This record gives sequence, structure tokens and C-alpha cells, in this order.
Amino acid sequence: MYLINGQLTADCDLDNALILLQQNLPQQLRIPLDHATVLAAVANFAQRLQDSTPALPLDDEQRLALIDFCRPQALQHKLDRELGEDSESLRRIDYRQTHFERWYPLGLVVHVTPANAPLLACCAMIESLLAGNVNWLRPSSSDQGLTAQLLHALVHSDTSGQLRHYVAVLPVATAQISQLCQLANGVSAWGGETALRAIREQLPPGCRWIDWGHRISFAYLTPDAATPQALEALVDEVCRLDQQACSSPQWLLVDSDDPAVLEAIGAALAEAFERRAERWPPLLPTIQEASEISTQAMMARLSQSFSAVSGRVWSAAGWRVIWSHDQSLAPSPLFRTLRLNPLPRHALTEHLLPWRNVLQSCALICGETQIGELARELIAAGVSRIAPVDSIHDGYAGEPHDGVYALQRLSRRVSVSVTSTQIPGRMNLDPAPRALALTGLPITDKSAFIAAPPTATAQLFFRSGGSSGTPALSGFSYRDFELQMRATADGLFAAGLDPQRDKVMNLFFTGGLYGGFFSFAKVLELLGARHLPMGAPADDDYSDIAQVIIEQNVTVLIGMPSTVHRLFVNEEQRLRAYGAIEKVFLGGEHVSDQCRELMQACGVSNIRSAVYGSVDAGPFGHACAATGDGVFHLMDVIQQLEIVALDADVPVIGDEVGRLLFTSKAREGQLVQRYDVGDTGRWLAGDCPCGLGSPRFELLQRHGRLLRIGTDFICLEELARHLQSPFQLHLDHAADGLERLLVRSPRDPDDVHQRLQHYTTLDLLQRSGLLTLQAQRCAPEQFQRNNHSGKTPLLVDARRQ
Repeated sequence: MYLINGQLTADCDLDNALILLQQNLPQQLRIPLDHATVLAAVANFAQRLQDSTPALPLDDEQRLALIDFCRPQALQHKLDRELGEDSESLRRIDYRQTHFERWYPLGLVVHVTPANAPLLACCAMIESLLAGNVNWLRPSSSDQGLTAQLLHALVHSDTSGQLRHYVAVLPVATAQISQLCQLANGVSAWGGETALRAIREQLPPGCRWIDWGHRISFAYLTPDAATPQALEALVDEVCRLDQQACSSPQWLLVDSDDPAVLEAIGAALAEAFERRAERWPPLLPTIQEASEISTQAMMARLSQSFSAVSGRVWSAAGWRVIWSHDQSLAPSPLFRTLRLNPLPRHALTEHLLPWRNVLQSCALICGETQIGELARELIAAGVSRIAPVDSIHDGYAGEPHDGVYALQRLSRRVSVSVTSTQIPGRMNLDPAPRALALTGLPITDKSAFIAAPPTATAQLFFRSGGSSGTPALSGFSYRDFELQMRATADGLFAAGLDPQRDKVMNLFFTGGLYGGFFSFAKVLELLGARHLPMGAPADDDYSDIAQVIIEQNVTVLIGMPSTVHRLFVNEEQRLRAYGAIEKVFLGGEHVSDQCRELMQACGVSNIRSAVYGSVDAGPFGHACAATGDGVFHLMDVIQQLEIVALDADVPVIGDEVGRLLFTSKAREGQLVQRYDVGDTGRWLAGDCPCGLGSPRFELLQRHGRLLRIGTDFICLEELARHLQSPFQLHLDHAADGLERLLVRSPRDPDDVHQRLQHYTTLDLLQRSGLLTLQAQRCAPEQFQRNNHSGKTPLLVDARRQ
């Protein structure tokens, strides 16, 4: 049965099939299949298998095995292990170099699969789809259309409709394999040595040969570990698959050269077979296979009779142990035939040398203290996989196969190099990420976000919110955190941080589950920058910080504007004399003119709000060398931004001001979906002179009930609870550059100050010197009004007016 462009047909031939497939081939090669599409389709396929729709010719064991293989988490882990977490990105290999690399699909891969593993063909195709390849499969003659039906169900589980052009099943004759492979960039084939040689001879020049030949596995035993339980476990793994799998033990090699020891182990092993063999239904050999078994057993007996070599054959219906006390090894005839040989550990490499290219797994049976030494000896001898005897057939997500990562064999590593003056600040050469479909989803406000707890995958927690009531925790998986911090590192690089020459002091706040300091420590680690993790002081004493800056020749500061400004105010004389701080990169707050002038007077030439984000929803945007403060490039690899009207859930038109709604593309620890972070902004049209293609937006002021002041958020509802009267806030910068909050209220100014002392967050900002608080008696009818609407705003934010 053929599968062509998603359609099953029995009425086809190879010539016509190739005409149909080659029509779309250039287009599919030009647009590689992305991981997300494959993972989503495979997840849907697994669900259909779970529901048994459509009905497929699988028994329960096969169906459950295929469902297990298709687990998205396991496949994602496989991708991350084998190709890396950013394998689809053409990225700089180092922030200090101008070389870009990525894994790229091999192209067209032809698969030739065997008859002894019914599910292997489907699993191999899924694996190659993960690498992004176009895949044509030639199944075994005994397949009876199973693989075509499975892959037909898979491609119709793909809601994007793309997979049908990347999968084809072509049950052609052996003589037609050459024609099938004419355009192949890789041929992946399973089989014995003769079959693989015949296929390889038909490959076009330059085509990658990906062979999966027969392998030999064995058990290695130290005499002290030869317990009845260990030998029974070995017998179980010999009988479980009747030695038909490459991981099935064919030999038992013993770390001894004493015939008495080997004979005792052989006798104990025979007893274990007597106890356990009947628990496993046997696979009956063919006449030829049975003849080979009889021949090898008889030849062993003859050799023991007419030579000086010690040995013995233990056998019963359906199993046999062949002991030959020499170190020459031979393949087992299988079907529960276990060869027993002496092979002391010091001779492993010498006597396994002829078998080195075909060795696969070793079931190691020894004491714990010997595992390290014996594992090293076995690996040096050519073994690529060592496992406990009772899990020799089991694997784990991302485990190498036959000593290689399969996805790397199905991919090619590509590189792009540019000169040191080209595309500075650009970390990747990727196209714009695809947008998520968000139509019809509700807006998430702060309360709804806090009410939704982190998921079970969350591993790292930061304090989120807390401006009113008990702070909530925002959860990230370590994968989330790695992806978000890498995007932040890319952003800081684009903003002008040079890890090759800059020496950076980190002045973000730390402690109390606060995420800023910890996050930027990770960012600087990813950048490979020289880093002094100082942290903001808990009081107004900045003398030690200034001393370290001077002694250690610090050239770059990162932190919140209020912290950095306070440092320059308090230590202006020393920092002016030092004059070597070149760059200051700040959190998403706006920088006052006074603060900027002071830093410039101390020699700072590059000052910018470099990164904008929040603790709960992660980083959102970054600055670049070509734009001023308040303008950010969206981190579109990890975030999607909508700007909607202030009073309705409709997109703004052009450069209208609206609410910023963020949806995270890289967050499994907590759902961040259309999250209203409380800020306003507007889109900026046109290309950025820096060369980055990511969308740009201008960050304006807060809206709603949270207001960023200093380094924290002030809750307007909490202010109202303390004041118990009408009020209006006016926020600007004082003459010294510090943020200043003026509270207009009908209450006496002293009463206002006394009441607000009990608002802990606001009081702490004042005591730490990061905010000036003033109060003014004012009747509500005298509050400032909007010149256009006549409305009386609760907040007048004059920091950028």
C-alpha cells in the first residue's frame, strides 16, 4: 500500500509516485519542518491511539508501546539532548565571535526498514520528522500495509496539514531501491551485513549512509555476583525476546579464567533456565535456524571430546548454555542459546577487538564498588551501552543508540561567518517567529494571574506582585528560565554589552525571593562576561560599591535606575575621578534627565534602559544601540505582544496608545496568556536602523491599580486604604534626579505622612533614599484635570512629560 501526499492507494507504481512526490520536493526542502508542528501532530496521534480511533491493526502491546514512544515530553527531551535546546536557531556560537551555526535537516531521507520490528518503521519516520526531513519509506515485504496505515493516521493528526508532504510510503521491490534513492540526501537502512551492503551499493554519490546493522550484546559477570537472583534476571532477558533484539545477551563473559568457577556458574545458570524459561512463550525457529542451533551445540560437544579445552553443554527443550573454556568468541544461534566464556577484565580489549564494530549493550553484573572500573574497561573494549541486567532492553529518553545520537545522523551542521563589523548586536539569523492563535481568549489581569497557580513542571519560584496583600509566587521550569535568560542575554548584547571587553558589576536587588539579581547573574554567565555580583545595598551606604568599582576597574554597571542614581549621587566625587565607567544598563524604568546628566558628568557615555520585563511574566523587550530610552524590541522568540485599547479588547490602530498584553511562548511552569501587565505603550512602525527585524514598541506609563515607583510597585488600592480620603498622585523627578511622589489630598500633610508610614513598601523606598514623598492639602475639586477630556486622573505621571 502506497502513501502519497497524505493519501492511501494500492493503485500506483514507483514512476508515477516519484512524479507526484518530486513536484513538491523543492518547496519542502526550502521550508524545513519545525519541531512544534511535529510534536503537536504526534501528540494528537498518540491520543487517537489511546482512543483506538481510527482502528489500526495493532495488538494492545504494540499500541501501548507506540503511545509511549509518542510522548511529547520524551520527544522534546530527545530533541534537547541530541540537538540542543536552540537547534532551530542559526545563532552565534559565542557572543564574542561572528560565526553562526545550527542543526539543519539533511533533506530527503529514504528509509529501508526490516521485517523483524513491526513498529520500527513508524518510529523511525517520526524521529526523522523531528529532524525536519522529507521522508520516503520502503517498508519490508512482510509489512502488509501496517506502516502506511500508521503514518496515514499520523499525517491526518496534523492540524497544520504540512506533514502529508513530508511522509511517503513506497513498497517497491528490492531492485527498485536504486531508483527510489536517486535524489536522496541520506539513506537510513536496517538489516544484516549482506542486505546493507546491497543497499549501499545503490546510493548516489555524496549521499549520507545511515546504517543500523545487527549488533551483539552480552552480559559480563564477576564470580562474587553470581547469585541465583542475578542469574534468573539474565535468563529472563535472554528469554523475553528470544534474543531477537540487538540488546539481547548472546554471551555470558565471566571475569575469571578458572574452569571450576565457570562450570559452577554454568550449572547454576542451567538451573535458572529450568526455573524461568517456561514463564516466557518461546519463539519457534525455522528448520534452518533449528539446524544451526543443533550444529553449534554438537560441534561444542565434539570439541570438548577431542580437544583439551574444558567445556560443557547444558540444554533442555527450548534453551541451552554452551560453555567453552577459551577466549575465542562466536555469535550465538539465538533462540535462547547463551554462550559462556571466560574473559578476565584485563583481557577484554584484546579479545573483543574483532567484535568492536558490532558491539552494543552489556548487562553488567558485579558489586557496586567495581562498577566504575569495569564500565571503563568495557567502554574501552568497544561497548557503547552498559545497563543493569534487568533493564538491558529498556532505554531512557535521549539515550544514544549504537553509540550515536540518531537525530544528529539525520541532520547536518551548517555555519555562516561574517566580518567583525557586520550585523553587530545581532545574535541570530532566524526568520520572524510564528504568531500564536489567541483569538477569543480572555485578557488575564493581575488577580487572575495570581489566582492561577504554577503548574507541576515549575521548579524555580520568584516573588510576584506583593504590592497589596500576601505576595504570590511565580513559577518557572528550569527550561523556561534558561530560554528566557538566553533571550535576555541576546537583548543585552543587542543593547551594546560587549562580553569580550566589558567588566560588569551587577547592582540589582537580591534576597526575599526577588528575581532580578539572580536572573541577571544567569544572563551574564550566558554572555560569558566578566561579572562582579555586588547587589544593591540595603541602606544608603554606597562607599564599598564605589571602592570595588575603582579597585577592580569596573567598566559597566547594571541595575535599577534609582539604585544607580543613588550610587552616583553619594559617590560623585570618587566616580568622577575614576572616570572609567563607560556603560550603564538599566531595568525598564525611565531614566530622569538629572540622572543622565550626572552619569555623563562622571564619564559614562552609553546609558540606556536595556531590558523591560516583570518578575511574574518574564522579560518582554530589549533596547538596541539605535534607539532611545523607552523604546524596546519585542523578545519575539519567547513573547507575543498585543496592544489593545485602554477601554476595550480591540487592537489599537497605528501608533495609538493602548494596554500591553503579553503571551509567553516559552513558559511551561505557569500559564502566561494575554496578560495585562499594567503598562501602556504604542507600536513603532518601520525598520530599526540597528538591523534587527523584531517588532518595536514604546513603553509609556502604568495604568490601572499598580504603579512602578523607585524599584517596586505601589498599589493604588493600598494607598487608598491607608489614606481613607480622596487623593491624586503626581509623579516626577526632583532636582537631584530622584523620583518624587506628590500626594494631593484634603488631609493635613503631616497626617498623610503619618498614615503612609504604615504602607511598608512605600516607607522602605523613602528610608532607602530611592523616593521623595511630599504631601499637599488640596480639595478634590482642585485636582488637576485632563486638558482634552476634562476628567480628573488618579495619577499624573510627569516623569517623561
